[in-house]
Amino acid sequence: GPYCRNAVPATPLLVTNSSTLTVLFNSTSHRSGRGLLLSYATSQHPGREEGSPQLCRPSGVYCPAGCKDIDGDIWGNPSQGYRDTSVLCKAAVHAGVIADELGGQVTLSREKGITLYESAFANGLHSKRGSLSEKRLIFHKAGGLRLPPCCLPLPACDDALEVAAFNASSWWHEVDALGQDRAWAAERAVLGTTGHSWAAEPGSNSAWLELDLGTRRNVTGIITKGSSELYDSYVTAYRVSSSRDGKNWRPYRGSGGQEDKVFEGNADSHGEVSNTFIPPIVARYVR
Repeated sequence: GPYCRNAVPATPLLVTNSSTLTVLFNSTSHRSGRGLLLSYATSQHPGREEGSPQLCRPSGVYCPAGCKDIDGDIWGNPSQGYRDTSVLCKAAVHAGVIADELGGQVTLSREKGITLYESAFANGLHSKRGSLSEKRLIFHKAGGLRLPPCCLPLPACDDALEVAAFNASSWWHEVDALGQDRAWAAERAVLGTTGHSWAAEPGSNSAWLELDLGTRRNVTGIITKGSSELYDSYVTAYRVSSSRDGKNWRPYRGSGGQEDKVFEGNADSHGEVSNTFIPPIVARYVR
């Protein structure tokens, strides 16, 4: 009998000679922030639940577009994972595994919860600081067949790219009260640099910072932070361009966008803000 719509099958047992079974779910038009947890059983496996926290088995859910602005909270961040009471698809946007304007397939695992989830600002969303939960959601990058065996959170699978050289439209040559010159040069833009950072010449328009990665690389995201060294300085919004030869530049427009994408930056000089590139940028030079 039919296994879709509202019909009840004539028998609860489906017999097939294939090792693959595809189940198609049809629903009316709606917007939901939660994915699907699939349970199934076969003659070889009496009972199995995808996403079981004991087995750390990744499962897949499909998230519709537009989950960023739906009601509901998220707790945690890509490094720790997310409290299992978080709105799943909204957390997926925060983690940078899908673009909100497109939605898409998400690969995740459900694992043992942790005592405290730290908040973070990423991809235009604020997550909350949360307490102990029984389970947590760990998202994985696309390519589920190559997941790490221990189901580590996202940053454990990513590598920070080394920058071969920095360049900038300008930088600030500060003269302090003692008459000493201090250059807020481009090479001081490395995240985690002690002391002052890079800053453009005061009053300059259309300032830019350029990274030379040495060779063509796959760039999946960026983390920004302000400078709290004497001055409360930070960038609230920015655009990104890339080049393969350092001469011809292409503005980043995201997933099929017709206009240059404006990324949301920092709201203070202390916290870090991450933004994901979906699709990634493939280039040697990034501005």
